[in-house]
Amino acid sequence: MFDINNHIVKISDTKIDAVVKPAFKFFEGTPYFQLNNLPRFNGAGVYALFLKVTDGTCYQGILPPMHPIYVGKAVPSGTRQGLRSGDGTALRSRLMKHLRSIDQAENLKNEDFLCRFMILQGRATDMIGAMESYLIRQYGPLWNSYIDGFGINAPGAGRYNQAPSEWDTLHNGRYYAAQLTGQPREKEVILQKIKAYKLPKQEI
Repeated sequence: MFDINNHIVKISDTKIDAVVKPAFKFFEGTPYFQLNNLPRFNGAGVYALFLKVTDGTCYQGILPPMHPIYVGKAVPSGTRQGLRSGDGTALRSRLMKHLRSIDQAENLKNEDFLCRFMILQGRATDMIGAMESYLIRQYGPLWNSYIDGFGINAPGAGRYNQAPSEWDTLHNGRYYAAQLTGQPREKEVILQKIKAYKLPKQEI
């Protein structure tokens, strides 16, 4: 007879908090960098993007300036295969990919965006996914929790029959979005989602 309890691992909140909360506190103390002026560095980890000024955007009066608008992660190559290859430039490369998306958007300015990031090394890289999830729960970033599509990749061959993402509908300009043939969601519906945005209550 199947018993679900034979498959549930019990890890106390106390043990999880002992690792995650100090890392979150460290993350919140890391320096900000202009997204369009990142130093060169190696490593994998987690990051957040910040919109310095919301005036003149669809986020004005809804998203507080300097509240994370997007949270993401970059894992070392080989992670999915259980390999421990060098961390390389995974984190910086991911941030530069986001910079290109913002550059291509017709109604965003790259100089309005800051980022902060935290590098995890060695066995701590196994925690990257957990830290990303924790940051998203803490911040409720609008481009993660309400508006989809910012972090996606260009569709593969034969997949251009899909609709543009919500992010691409709001921020037209990415080279591949114009080639998508699916029916986009109405912009007004997406804007209503933004108007319903509420900051989450952070865990203590």
